[in-house]
Amino acid sequence: MELGIGIIGAGGISRAHAEGYQALGDRVRIAAVADIDAERAADAAARWGAAHALQRYEDLLALPEVDAVSICTYNNAHCAPAVAALEAGKHVLVEKPMAATTAEAVQMVRAARRADKVLMVEMKWRFMPEILAARGAVERGDLGSVYYAEAIGWQHRGIPGGTFIRKETAGGGALMDNGVYTLDALLYILGHPRPLTVSGTAADTFGHSRDGSWDPAEFTVEDFGSAYVRLEGGTTLFFAHAWAINFDEQWQLRFAGKAGGLEVHPFGPGPKLRIRRGGYGDLAEVEIDELPSGSTEIAYAVERFVDAVEAGGPSPVPGDTFLYTNLIFDGLYESSQQGGEVRVSLPEL
Repeated sequence: MELGIGIIGAGGISRAHAEGYQALGDRVRIAAVADIDAERAADAAARWGAAHALQRYEDLLALPEVDAVSICTYNNAHCAPAVAALEAGKHVLVEKPMAATTAEAVQMVRAARRADKVLMVEMKWRFMPEILAARGAVERGDLGSVYYAEAIGWQHRGIPGGTFIRKETAGGGALMDNGVYTLDALLYILGHPRPLTVSGTAADTFGHSRDGSWDPAEFTVEDFGSAYVRLEGGTTLFFAHAWAINFDEQWQLRFAGKAGGLEVHPFGPGPKLRIRRGGYGDLAEVEIDELPSGSTEIAYAVERFVDAVEAGGPSPVPGDTFLYTNLIFDGLYESSQQGGEVRVSLPEL
């Protein structure tokens, strides 16, 4: 049965979602597009062959031919349309980060449970072959008990503009925009231990520079942040991300266990995945013969969403654990303001 798709938000990222749906042929049909900019909605609808171009997402959700939606709005506009879509009986694929706050993420999870519909976060790194292999290694116990992990993303010069740099639209800056990739991947590899405490800092070190391409007067988020997080089960986590820093570009995940260590370098240099096993005197490199199948293309994540909808679930990237990233973001921002460690807790879902 052909699925009718609605796309809410016709900005840049929506094009990748649309291309993913279009690649699935007669399994799906883009039925409607909604955007607060009527001209942009009309242009997108014409480009993707959608019958409806609307300004209000509520009108899109009222269409009986829409079975599922992609939410491609700015971060602070993820929650309301997601909850409304789920309450209208639609399945939801929402862009990362899941929401601007933990409270909003919780609303989305509760709505999905009430509606018994698929709620999936578009987190393409979950399907990276190296990430899948790393999760498998930890699940098998190849590293033994993992006592330390780190998720780092240093972008040399990567400050964006537009809605990304305004708290009123983005909710947060570098941490929520790109830091969410490494943070979610790390928690996924570890099997989603709950965060317990967070001690962190957030700063706008370069945001008000006058030699960038953005308007410094509009910059109200962080371009750098770091945190020390205590996780359930005894693992300690170091998390950091910067849109701009005076280092070389570097993205990495590292895990230290009693029986081995693991590193993921998504963009190199060198091997993207390294695993070592052994004790104090016999630590040795593990040869990796074959990686699981997967892809970091958004089209791949879109297809996993459609697969889940057709099968009646479960969600490939469910919100009930993805919101741990929001819990850490909230704790980090609070800790930065207070100047000390804060305890974080998750409301009942």
